[in-house]
Amino acid sequence: MNRSGEPDPEFFEKLWRATYRRAKRPVEGVLIPDEAAGALASEIFENLLDRYKLRPPDAEFSAEALEGAHDHARHNVATDRTAQSDPQICHDPEDERYEKNLDLNRLQKKEGGGFSDREWNGLDPILRPFGFHLLLRKGLGNQDAEDVYLETFAELARERAKDGKAPVEAIVVFEEVIPLFSKMIQFRAIDWRRKQGALKNQPNTQSSFEDLTEREEGAMQFEDESADPDRGLGQLSFDEIYRQCGEVLNECQWHLIFTVYVAQSATMGELCEDPEILEQLGLDPDHSISKKRRILNEALEEALGKLQKCLLS
Repeated sequence: MNRSGEPDPEFFEKLWRATYRRAKRPVEGVLIPDEAAGALASEIFENLLDRYKLRPPDAEFSAEALEGAHDHARHNVATDRTAQSDPQICHDPEDERYEKNLDLNRLQKKEGGGFSDREWNGLDPILRPFGFHLLLRKGLGNQDAEDVYLETFAELARERAKDGKAPVEAIVVFEEVIPLFSKMIQFRAIDWRRKQGALKNQPNTQSSFEDLTEREEGAMQFEDESADPDRGLGQLSFDEIYRQCGEVLNECQWHLIFTVYVAQSATMGELCEDPEILEQLGLDPDHSISKKRRILNEALEEALGKLQKCLLS
C-alpha cells in the first residue's frame, strides 16, 4: 500500500525478495532452509502490515523488514540448536572458514563469575588466523600483533562495567563471533596506531637510530613530503590518512570510518544494532531505526568533513 493505503505491488515484491534472502542467510555461515525462510519473511510482512495502518516511508519500512528477518532468523536458529543440542544446525555446509561450530551455549556459560568451559580451548585456533590477517594488514609487526590479538581475545570474556556482560554474550549464533572479533581487533589496532603515533611525537621515544631509519613506522618520519607533490588526495591509503589526521577524530569516529569505508565489515543496519555504537552516539536501543540511521549518518558526515579539512589544510 502507498501512503493513502493503496497497494504498491512492485515495492512489496522487491522488498519481500530481499527479506527472504536476509531470512535465508542472516549472517555469513548460516543457511536456513527455503521453506523456513519463506515462512519467516511472510510472518514479518504480516506483522508489519498489521502494525501500520498507513505505510511509513519506504526506507523505514524496508529497514524494519530486513532487520526483523536478521534478528528473528538468528534467534530461531539459536533456539533450534539449543533444543536439539546441535551447534551445526543451519550451518552452511559450504562455509570453509573453520571446521565446525563451537557450542555457543558453553562459551557463554558463566561459572564463578567467569567463563571457564573447555569449549574456549577451541576458540583461539578459529580466531587467530582472522585476527592476525587483519593486524598484519594494519602494519603491526609479529610481536605487536600478538599483543593486540591476546588483549582482544581476553576482552571477549571481559565484563563491561555498564551492563556486566561480556562481548561474547552479545552474539546469538556462533557464526557471529568472527565478525564481532574482527570489529573488536580492528578497533584495538586503530587505538594501537594512535598510541604509537603519540609516542613518536614525543622526543627521544625511539630506542635507537636503527629504529628511526629501518622500521617502517619510524622511517616515515624522514619522508620528503614534497617528493610526490602531484599525488591527489584520492590516492592516499587509509594508513596515510590516519598518520596525517590521527588526532582529528575520536576513537568512535575512526572506528565508524574504518568499519564502513575501509574494512566494510558491517552494514549501516548492523551498526544501528550495535549497543556500543548506540551508546557512543547517545542513542538507546528503543529509538526508531530512522533516528538511529539519521544520527549515524550525521556522525559519519561530521567525521568525513573533519578529515577533508585536515587533509586540505
